[in-house]
Amino acid sequence: SWDQPLLEELCQAMAAASICGLGQAAVNPIRLAIKHFPEEIS
Repeated sequence: SWDQPLLEELCQAMAAASICGLGQAAVNPIRLAIKHFPEEIS
């Protein structure tokens, strides 16, 4: 079981703190997995 609120918080922090596009985009796969497959995450 994954801690979904923690994952979302970490994604937000990574995207906000990154100074390059790669760092900002690195969270997209996690966000999309949470959005499209929530039953697999929880």
